[in-house]
Formats: sequence, C-alpha cells, structure tokens
Amino acid sequence: MATTATSRRLVSLTEAAAYLNTSKATMSRRVADGTLTGHRLGPRTVRVDLDEIDRVFGLTS
Repeated sequence: MATTATSRRLVSLTEAAAYLNTSKATMSRRVADGTLTGHRLGPRTVRVDLDEIDRVFGLTS
C-alpha cells in the first residue's frame, strides 16, 4: 500500500512572527492556547506550519 507524505512548511516562532508582523511572544501564546499547533523538535525547538497560519488567520484566498 502506497502512502503519500504531505509536505509542511515548518518555521521557527521567530520566522512565523516576522511572517505575521507580530512578536515571538504572541506566537508562543497562540501555541500555548491551542490556536496553532506547535511541533516540538527538541527540548527548546518549536516549529509552526505556515500553511496552518494561513488557514487559521484567513490569509489564503
């Protein structure tokens, strides 16, 4: 059975904050309150998906 992997555009909280023109603290709060999914890659490394950001904040047309 073949499976297809979906590609994700994972970026750091700092990069996501720059993408939305907001602060890293705001991005951290959105992950903490469950608005965005944080993908933990290590003890201090968290990434968020730009496609999810687009969808949650209505940036897609």
